[in-house]
Amino acid sequence: MSGITMSGFTMSGITMKRVFLAAMVAVMLVAVPVLAADKYDVVDVKGGGSIKGKIKATSTPADPMLTINKDTEFCGKDQKAGMYVVAADGGVKNVIVAVMDVAKGKAIPKTDTIVDNKKCEFAPLVSVAYKGQNYKIRNSDPIFHNTSLGLMLGDKRRTVYNLALPNKDQEITKAVKVAGMQDLKCDAHAWMRGFVYASDSPYATVTDDKGNFEIKDLLPGKYKVMIWHEGFGQTEQSVEVKAGAATDMDATLSKK
Repeated sequence: MSGITMSGFTMSGITMKRVFLAAMVAVMLVAVPVLAADKYDVVDVKGGGSIKGKIKATSTPADPMLTINKDTEFCGKDQKAGMYVVAADGGVKNVIVAVMDVAKGKAIPKTDTIVDNKKCEFAPLVSVAYKGQNYKIRNSDPIFHNTSLGLMLGDKRRTVYNLALPNKDQEITKAVKVAGMQDLKCDAHAWMRGFVYASDSPYATVTDDKGNFEIKDLLPGKYKVMIWHEGFGQTEQSVEVKAGAATDMDATLSKK
């Protein structure tokens, strides 16, 4: 077999291929960073505390009507946005309340987050997902939907998943890999929208139809809590959680 002489020695074609492959692997090992371990540590929470409260609004803005311009024989011609769902006492539904930058605590629940294209809207409109679990993205309608899930980065948006669901009762499972505030869009129906907060800890929730929430089993300490609503915007509060006690945290929102 012929070879190539280099600095006084001969390498066959096979040997050169082996050297080349070994060099490529070495370069790849250097170039690909080792993924850091998750910052959140699961520990046994004994004597933990909780945060509970009520999110209210100073007023009840008019709920927008959304114009439907496609598949009107199934979707209708318009629908309520459901943006401002405010109880008689001012409690606001669909507010995300999330404890930020939690380093350790109880285990993340093994709960999948449902994203359903149902009656030409996303159901639920607002939800929480947990990093390491799954999205269950469904189409309950007999028409084509295309669900796009995107990370909200100020004025920019980074696509997380973009999934076509042409068939009724179709379901696609995808892992929750990216933490942060995410929006839902349907490329086939421009009026459809929804929101998911993907949390890297179990300490996030959505207010009920009275504006109430409770986050349990936190280790004692000081925390920052994010409060987010589609129409009222975002704010933060600082709270201190004490062992075996419930910390009250109320907030009042105003339309920007």
